[in-house]
Amino acid sequence: MRTLGEGAHGLALALAILEVVTSVTLGVSVLLAVRKARRPAKASAPVHPHHGPDWIDVFIGVVLLVEVLERYHQTHHIARPTILMGVGLIVFGLLHGRIAARTGKGMTLRLEDEVLYVGGKPFRALRVKWPELASIDIGPRYATITARDGRHRKLDLADLEGADAVRGALENARQRLAELSSNPPVENG
Repeated sequence: MRTLGEGAHGLALALAILEVVTSVTLGVSVLLAVRKARRPAKASAPVHPHHGPDWIDVFIGVVLLVEVLERYHQTHHIARPTILMGVGLIVFGLLHGRIAARTGKGMTLRLEDEVLYVGGKPFRALRVKWPELASIDIGPRYATITARDGRHRKLDLADLEGADAVRGALENARQRLAELSSNPPVENG
């Protein structure tokens, strides 16, 4: 704004306008994100919404790169750390959806025909075939899935996004386990 007020011409004017435009764009994207976060979630919304680019990170990276251009124009100094940070923010912002999807895959509950799978931290996922499943206990806050060999996973339902859907899926799994326990599969011998 100072540069615009001084009556700059040429490249200095273009950089000043570019700075104002990128800063305003960043401000608008932050306001839109805050507005979206304050909106109540729709009951029909998916438990794991589609993640796309994180535009705030992208615009922060662009603002940093424009600052680098302005600094170079004024001092002929290349701010390498700022360039690295700006490019990094743009890359991570654009890859945000893929990163979120990859991390979300580990935190899943799948009730398949042959197995029950509860994702988690590396080496902590529980994958149990239905006949090897000992119990599914569902309390007001926690649900515990236990295999016959003693392996188990405790889920904090209060900490889960879509806890009602997870609770319903676990109730269905518990009913299926009860049906399997009362009618064990016949093995061909």
